[in-house]
Order: sequence, then C-alpha cells, then structure tokens
Amino acid sequence: MPRSVFFSRLRCAAVLAAVFETCICLAQAASDLRLIHYGRDRRLAWTNAPVPGICTVENAVSVQGPWTALQNVFSTNAGGSATLAPADGARFYRLRAVPVAATAQGFTNLVQAYGLLETLAGIGAGQTDGVSYWQPWYEGGLAAWAALSRPHFAMADGAGNVFIADKNSHSILRVTPEGTIHTHAGTHFGGFNGEGPAVATTLQLNFPNGLWVLPDGTVYVLDTDNGRVRRVNTNGLMTTLFLATATGSALEGGRGLWVKDDETLAYFCAKTRLRKWTPAGGLQTVASGFVELGTLYVEGNGDILVCDRGAHYVYRVSPSGAKTILAGNGTTSGGGDGALALATGLNGVRGIYPVPTGGYLLLTHDGCQLWYLDTAGIVRLLLNGWGGNLHAGDGEYFYSPEPKISEGRSVTMDAAGNIIVCESDWGYVRRIRFQRLPSY
Repeated sequence: MPRSVFFSRLRCAAVLAAVFETCICLAQAASDLRLIHYGRDRRLAWTNAPVPGICTVENAVSVQGPWTALQNVFSTNAGGSATLAPADGARFYRLRAVPVAATAQGFTNLVQAYGLLETLAGIGAGQTDGVSYWQPWYEGGLAAWAALSRPHFAMADGAGNVFIADKNSHSILRVTPEGTIHTHAGTHFGGFNGEGPAVATTLQLNFPNGLWVLPDGTVYVLDTDNGRVRRVNTNGLMTTLFLATATGSALEGGRGLWVKDDETLAYFCAKTRLRKWTPAGGLQTVASGFVELGTLYVEGNGDILVCDRGAHYVYRVSPSGAKTILAGNGTTSGGGDGALALATGLNGVRGIYPVPTGGYLLLTHDGCQLWYLDTAGIVRLLLNGWGGNLHAGDGEYFYSPEPKISEGRSVTMDAAGNIIVCESDWGYVRRIRFQRLPSY
C-alpha cells in the first residue's frame, strides 16, 4: 500500500488557503513520509520517502476526494521535492509514495506509476530505407502529422524539447512541448558543405543516426556518412566537435553517442568497435569484437553500457575495455517475462537507458519489445510488439499484452520521467506518460 502524507485541515487551512489557495492535508505515523516545506515558491518538500521509490503529488477540491494524480517524482534518497503548478480555486494536496524495489511488487508499483501511450511524432509513412519523406509544409506543424524518415534516436532536453535523429531526411528534428515539429539541424539534403560555425539549418548532414542532448539544449550529432560528431549550441550554431574517422570519411555502422558535459570525453559506436575521443588523445578503440553495436550509455562510475544487436547481448564495458555481459543469452529465445536477464533471449537488443531508481530499459529491434531489467537481474516485459507496420495502443494504458510497437531503435527518458521510444522502420516516436491513471 502507498504511504500517504497529510496536514490537518484545521492546522493549516487558514494560513495556506489564504496565501496559496491550497491546503496540504496530512495524517501519518512519525516513521512515515513527512512533509518538511511548502512555501510561496509552491515547492513541496518531504523526507522519509521509500528508497528506491516513487512519490506522487495529488490534489482534490475536497479532503474527501476524489484525488487526482498530478506529478510523479522518483525517490533516490529519503528527501525529495516538487513544484506545484497554480490551480484554479482552492485545492487540497496530498503526497503518496510506494517502493519500487527489485521485486514483483516493486515492478507493479513502477508500472502503475505510468499511464497512457501516445505518438509524439510520425504518421508511419516513411517505410523505405534511403528515402526522405520530409515535406516543407511539415515545418512548424504538428509533429504527429509529419512523416519521419527512419528515425534512429530521440532524446529530450531539460525543457521538454525532444530531438530526433531523422536519418533519411538528413536532419535533426525538434518537437516542442506543445507538439510542433521544426528542423533543428541539417538541410534535408544529404552532403557536406562545411565545418561551421554556421546556422545549423544551413549546414548539411549525411545520414545522422545518433545524437546526445544536454539538459540545456546543446545537441551532439553522430553525422555518420560525414564521419563527424557535430555540436549544435543553444544559439542554433553548428560546428564540428571532432572527426569520428581519421579522414572524416563515412563511419561504418555508427549509432550510439555520448558526450560529457564539458566535452573532455566522448564515446561512440562504430559497428564492431566501441570508440573513445578526448581532446588530447584523439580517437581510441576501447573495446572491439562486437557483431553490430546499437546505442550506449555511460554510467556515473565511468562504465559504458552497450547493446550488441548482432550478438543479442547487453554488455557493461569498463573504461579499460573489460566486458561483462549484463543481459541476454546470445540467442533470440529463452527466458522471458520474470526470468533472469542472462537466461533471456533479447532478439536484436539495440537500446538501453537507466531508470533513476535503478535498473534499465532495454529495447529490441528484431524482437520489437521494451523490457525492464531490475537490479536483481530479472527482466520484465513493458511493451510488446511485432515486426511490420504495427501501430496500436495510442490513448490507452500502456501496460497490456497486446502488441503495440514495431522495430525499435532507441529508448530514453526525459527529465519528467516520461519514456521515449523510437520506432525507426515505420517512422514513429512514442511516449509513455509518467502520469498515473485516475483508477490507480
């Protein structure tokens, strides 16, 4: 059961309702979740949250309810906070929390914190590889009405803009929080016309299939067929950060990209090799012998997580190049929902991204499935799918056995905790809302 936090209405209504048009309700044991701050800045702060866990802020017009879930926050330590949006009229607020430990119940709690599946961008028209489906009239229109062209990676900045490496339209697209789509970099015609600095929409890209986004909106692009990693700064100017090959020729099988915030280190995938770049040391191979690498993620301790789609494995690679298998059994079958990750066939696993409370999201290309790998080494199915032009489940609760997605390329999470899935072959970017349904 979730823990709940309330202030007594008699204790706080006269002050808080007058100043903030709200009241925080509360009733709990001393050892339970405890409210420690609510001020004019509308920041709600608490302590004694379960770790790992998820805290949910709710409101209602009456202390008897019904209560509406407003915002979820991952709890990675006992303390946490959320900023409440202004409400129309007086509101009562409460805070609830559930643990998301590496157990079956913890997984259920995690699943119930998420809600609807939706299409963020794409109409499923871009089906043929090597063809650009971009049309000038898409610019500034709704992203859900624009055709994508084999998108390979989607990632958000701290403001909620989602950037898409739209490989076959030779561009980086930006979807605003309002849902409109804009060209962020590239001209939609493949080629190379200079290193920059220049306005990003005047410089050509050539089959970009990887990117990395900083919270401030700086975007790094794996410009695959130009053999470069490009930087687009927050003013919209693009330059070349470094050559990804010795001569700037096409990069074989480039996909995953990660760039450190201060640009002193970068990693990228080049088919069978995990490569590193530093300003002083240039290009180096960290690990090799892979079959066909997908995306990557660098953990806080410096370890690199990589997906080998061709070998059906997820590896943890140390900075010195030592490999450890994190998930997969090296085949396309076996294990499954609730089984050990090392006994489960992850068919063409291609995407990985960490969950703030521990564990990882894993996305398979050929298997067309999104998995959750917990810290106990168990995998559980989040989204099912199959190959071909499958597109289902929009506007519905995401967690059900019916297939909803097709071939995957990348999975990420935005700053709000929403899950972003890039389905390349049929041209969709989907989102699972980190928002509880009313019936939870």
